[in-house]
Amino acid sequence: MKDILAITAELSQALQRKEQDIVNAMSLVRICKNRLQVMRDNKWEEFITKLTFFCEQHKIDISDMNDRWVARGRPRRRAQDMTNLYHFRVEIFYTVIDMQLQELSNRFTETNTELLLSIACLNPSKSFCAFSKDRF
Repeated sequence: MKDILAITAELSQALQRKEQDIVNAMSLVRICKNRLQVMRDNKWEEFITKLTFFCEQHKIDISDMNDRWVARGRPRRRAQDMTNLYHFRVEIFYTVIDMQLQELSNRFTETNTELLLSIACLNPSKSFCAFSKDRF
């Protein structure tokens, strides 16, 4: 989960900077959403490989991923029929990423993003940074 939180931590730090401009911040939000989506779609195998390596390195027992998952506190006969692999991938990995994506989407809707970008155009403080006095 460190990899997931590292993506949003970078965005969080950028948004808290006093001198952060709105255009750059909205770009970082979009990049963060894209990275999370790529992680959700393509990085499960890499994630489980890192996790297995970490557990082996620190001598932590690993459950057989093909065994049946039984939630704590529920009788085995009433448990849902799913494997450990399914539980960890769908109910933990995907859920954490989906919650992060949902929170970003709730806070930075398309309407809000467009409004913030439009407001940024009204701030002339850095509009002339690329202007060269020597040309004239």
